[in-house]
Formats: sequence, structure tokens, C-alpha cells
Amino acid sequence: MPLAMFSLKDKVALVTGASQGIGRDTALALAEAGAKVAAAARNEEKLAALVKDIVAAGGEAFGV
Repeated sequence: MPLAMFSLKDKVALVTGASQGIGRDTALALAEAGAKVAAAARNEEKLAALVKDIVAAGGEAFGV
């Protein structure tokens, strides 16, 4: 992923539409680059799964 080439450590990213598609992929890439991810979406179940995936990979995230 291109974002992994640089660090977003100590940065916070807000991603809307994060439960699926481009929003989900963006949230995962930002977390991989070190950002703390605030993820927003309407589908609570898919949003919770995203947050769980980010945390399991060692990142920080919360759903809104």
C-alpha cells in the first residue's frame, strides 16, 4: 500500500463511509501507516468489524 511508505504516527484520521469499500480500505491503510483512526459509518456491525481488524493488527481505532 502506498501509505505505508511514510509515517502518520501521532496523527488522527477521520474516515467517513468506513464500513465498506473505499472508506474501509482507506481506514485500514491509514492505520497501517500509524494514524489513530476515527471511523464513521451508518452500518454499526461492519464498522465494529473494521475497528476490531485495526486493533487486532496493532493499530488504534474507534467507531462513530
